[in-house]
Amino acid sequence: MNQSFNNNTMRRIDSNNEHLKDKAKFIVNEGKFVSRVEFQHLEISLYKLYGELIEIWFETSSESVMKVRYMKGNKFNPFLKHLKASTLN
Repeated sequence: MNQSFNNNTMRRIDSNNEHLKDKAKFIVNEGKFVSRVEFQHLEISLYKLYGELIEIWFETSSESVMKVRYMKGNKFNPFLKHLKASTLN
């Protein structure tokens, strides 16, 4: 395998992870916490920011943000079924 390809690929992965981490930090600092659920090594937190609902997926075993998902146009995660409409206001 080409060593430079591996290094470039790893830099892009690290850059993507840093970008997700920065997004998550901003949402946590500026948004309003709504709910959190844990399942095995996964923690999904729901925040409200500027009227939009956003999920932050965090893998606890590797302590890394897996994804930041804006809920507009998406279905709610089934693990967050316990939410009530009053919680989202």
